[in-house]
Amino acid sequence: MGLKELCASLGQTVQGTPRVEVEGERLVIERHKGVRAYSTTCIRVDCPGGEVCIEGEGLTLEALSRAEVSVHGAVARVSWKDSGG
Repeated sequence: MGLKELCASLGQTVQGTPRVEVEGERLVIERHKGVRAYSTTCIRVDCPGGEVCIEGEGLTLEALSRAEVSVHGAVARVSWKDSGG
């Protein structure tokens, strides 16, 4: 499954999960609860029901607000970890 397919499935499979949008080297996550971990190779974002993990190179937080998290850089992988609750 490619990055765009994963992002589409995240928004469609569970109502209330984050909305993930990818535009070139910019990735935006809506409906988040904060950033858990941050480095230039991995950013972990806390979301209702789990966590979005963004892996890549040269990752930076372009914007962080209550509404969204915007990440810029060479994104290699986006994964979802269910909180199990």
